[in-house]
Amino acid sequence: MTSISMKTAPRLLVLTVLLTSCATQGLPQTTPTGPASGIAGLPILKDQNADSTSGVFFGIFRERDDHAAVANEVANDLRFKPATVMWYSSWKVGSNFPKADVLGLSKQGVVPNITWEPWDWTLPLNDPKQIKLQDILDGKFDDYIRSWAKAAKEVNVPFLLRWGHEFNGNWYPWAVSTNGQDPTVFVKAYQHVHDIFKAEGATKVQWIWCYNNADVPGDAWNDVARAYPGDAYVDWVGLDGYNWGTNPSWGSWAPFKDVFKGAYDRALKIAPGKPIIIGEFASSEVGGDKGQWILNMFSDLPRLFPQIKAIVWFDIQKEEDWRIDSSHNSFERLALGLRSKDIRGNGAALLKVPASIVPPLPPAGDSKKLATFETLAEVRLVTQEGGKVFLGGFQEQAAQPSTFSNQDQGNEPPAVVYPAGDGQTQHAGFDFGIKSPNAYAGVVMSLEVKPRNAEGKQVSVDYSSFKTLRVTLKATGTTKLRLEFIGDKSLGIQDGSYPQVYVDVSAATKTVDVPISSFAQPDWASVKKTTTEVLKQLITFNVVADTVPSSGNVQIDDLMLLP
Repeated sequence: MTSISMKTAPRLLVLTVLLTSCATQGLPQTTPTGPASGIAGLPILKDQNADSTSGVFFGIFRERDDHAAVANEVANDLRFKPATVMWYSSWKVGSNFPKADVLGLSKQGVVPNITWEPWDWTLPLNDPKQIKLQDILDGKFDDYIRSWAKAAKEVNVPFLLRWGHEFNGNWYPWAVSTNGQDPTVFVKAYQHVHDIFKAEGATKVQWIWCYNNADVPGDAWNDVARAYPGDAYVDWVGLDGYNWGTNPSWGSWAPFKDVFKGAYDRALKIAPGKPIIIGEFASSEVGGDKGQWILNMFSDLPRLFPQIKAIVWFDIQKEEDWRIDSSHNSFERLALGLRSKDIRGNGAALLKVPASIVPPLPPAGDSKKLATFETLAEVRLVTQEGGKVFLGGFQEQAAQPSTFSNQDQGNEPPAVVYPAGDGQTQHAGFDFGIKSPNAYAGVVMSLEVKPRNAEGKQVSVDYSSFKTLRVTLKATGTTKLRLEFIGDKSLGIQDGSYPQVYVDVSAATKTVDVPISSFAQPDWASVKKTTTEVLKQLITFNVVADTVPSSGNVQIDDLMLLP
């Protein structure tokens, strides 16, 4: 990598309204005459609260020779002193422990954050001289590891150490994929390094076990859960991920919440009590609005990811222009977002985040889970309340029937169960085939909210107080799915004309929030009822593929209603 300097254009003095916003640490708004300007005129925000561990601690990576100088550089640029500064150190030449940088940052109240990479980056991945995990297990690097451990004990200050990150990718020699596809080898190597530090008394090190947001490849042997070294060896669970945008041929624009939702959910299952750090992340400029991406990130972090306690921006132009100042809009959104009440910059407080935390529970009545697809009854997925999850089809022409998974299994065939893996928990789905000629046709997954009564009648529930539907979806063979609320038969609404809405889908898993107000009956419906009336007597929720003709697969997870 080559060193890159920030090239932030001079800016006007900040407007009075902006200074007023900053005094309360709220997110400044756009002024009537244009975007808020004058970042350079803002006072540097220094988080003085060393007692509270609430919020999300901001960190950064910049490629500099003097890592201890980065904190002040960032403070001058972004008018915010970071809580942690990260950098990379390779095993290539047995690099010495960075004592000066660790002490220099620590004296500034900033947490040193070292990504320690066991490789020779000048050699190809499969070069015979490249470092392998078995070399570590065979003790070939024990002296080198021990020298770091002794130095860490000597400096006697806490710091973060991220060893063997992104082990579930295929681009590093310490990856599971390049070590016999055996995750236990990675586990043993991680534990070996950790044990040497412990034996040498380097107990102030906080260890980050960090994986990429997607398994590459996505085979079962590469599931990150199989490479977890155990709670005793992990202080932080780290997640790496990027919004690559549309510049790469395989890329697509992905909001922050979509980049990390799957990886975050996996972390909660693998290590439920561990704090989570975004070890490295950033957004491209190509394919969307990077400034809006950043704005949404600051909004989503406390709301959707309460266990993420720290984030580290990868501030460099590399595969994409990941830099904060890749555009004026990006720079201002990040700088102003850092002044949000939820963002923290106190290193001492960051170090106090406990290695075992209790995830916050949502306030009673705030949300209602309809289905997580984790429970089966009589070899069938059921909803949270025990209602059936089943498949069906419809078509205009009986000679051209719609086909779906489990079609030959009798009345109300069950949905397909997809096991946990590749960033997802257990979930439901179906294959579909829709033929033409058909003026209308489709395949339906129905989720009954309650078990049927003794007479086999569907039971209704009043969910009219909720305002938003949240669901995780992905699909192939179609770019849209229909979502439907089905009410009790007493409403007199005919099939196909219940309140419904179409949502965009792709082969990538994404979570969407759908306003209840967007659901509406089609114009041709003979009996009209408000969506609220239907939700007062809700019996079923439907996911429908109805593109004629088409064939493919639909998968769904984590269906819930929000206030």
